Amino acid sequence: MVVFIEKKCIFTAFFKYLNMKFNRFLILFTVLLTICTIIFSCNSGKDKNGGKDNDTTNVESEKIKYPKDTTLDQIAALLAGDNADAFKKVFTDDMTFWNDYKISIDTPWQRITDERLAKMDKWSKAEVSSKINDTALMFYPFSGPDFLNAYHLFPNANDYILIAMEKLGTIPELYSMTEKDLDAYLDAVNFGLRDIYKRSYFITGNMDQDLRKQKVDGVLPLLYVFLNRTGHEIYEFGYYRLENDGISLTKIEKPTNSLEVSECIWFKIMKKGDNKLKNLFYFYADISNDGFVKNPVFLQYLKNIRTCNTFIKSASYLSHYETFSNIRDLVLENSASVLEDDTGIPYRYFIDDWDHYLYGIYEKPIADFQSTYLFQKDLDEEYKKADVKALDFSLGYHWRSGNQNWMLYVKKKDQTAEETKTEGQD
Repeated sequence: MVVFIEKKCIFTAFFKYLNMKFNRFLILFTVLLTICTIIFSCNSGKDKNGGKDNDTTNVESEKIKYPKDTTLDQIAALLAGDNADAFKKVFTDDMTFWNDYKISIDTPWQRITDERLAKMDKWSKAEVSSKINDTALMFYPFSGPDFLNAYHLFPNANDYILIAMEKLGTIPELYSMTEKDLDAYLDAVNFGLRDIYKRSYFITGNMDQDLRKQKVDGVLPLLYVFLNRTGHEIYEFGYYRLENDGISLTKIEKPTNSLEVSECIWFKIMKKGDNKLKNLFYFYADISNDGFVKNPVFLQYLKNIRTCNTFIKSASYLSHYETFSNIRDLVLENSASVLEDDTGIPYRYFIDDWDHYLYGIYEKPIADFQSTYLFQKDLDEEYKKADVKALDFSLGYHWRSGNQNWMLYVKKKDQTAEETKTEGQD
């Protein structure tokens, strides 16, 4: 009995020892597992925010920060002939008219991409972005709805302001349309793009017909097309009115289409794959001197915009006339650079305080604008003696001959430093 009791005590003690060791092992294992989890989480966070995947993660964080109305991209995709996934209930089973519409946009778009847009991208990177602060605000007076060329020449701009006399427009209830009505509307949208396909600019007379009297009642659907085709996602859209302080923008239900008040379309957009939310404004406004007399608040707004890069093309030589002296002076004062063809501000205004870069071929204005006053002898002389680089794309009034001219004027640094403004209201 004595022996049995001694053995039992030995075994009991042994098992207590093993149990104690096992508990210690479990505690140690738990601690180690917690430490590993923390280390892995920290490393994972660093990889997402500071490593190779930085852009992707930032995009996701932007998407969380900026809630997105997905119907806006659906509308843009439909109008641009990209896809009609959200509108399948409108179509018949074979979707014949949609496929025809898609081809009717894809075909000219591929052509202008090859002949114009891709070449513009390379030229802009080499000749424009390298000489300016290309992330500054991009200002485009006399623009029409031409976000397409604005983006391809200034892809890195942080915001865009477009101004023209074409009305803002609306989008009909696309989701509830009949197939016949939707077919007619899409054809009207594509018809409104015909001058961009053929000439690279909108013709005022055609815009009167296309955007004021037909099914497409303004620039809005064309802006949707350009946003989709330039690879942008649309986060927000609205109509806004400029308040009397010349700074504040108030959201409105629909535009009044009155030139005596300042109304705009405001898109919040993001380039796919990017992490920067940008603003695109299109103002319906008369920027002649008389227009500013009737709407002085808009002139005040423009005077207060931050330092910008200005783009002027196919602008009917309006800045040559004293009736547009206010917008001309404003551009010269606010701009760090001006990229324009000869329809913009005359060369004589850039002789002092600006560096000059000339491109293409300068020749007399086309027949619609032939005037002794509009032909710039001083610019012609400068083209003859300066180091002028060739252009391998056509963008402007001389689309038939291809003899386009482009000038980049960059304000000298001491002048820009004096005039630089802080970030403004937009």
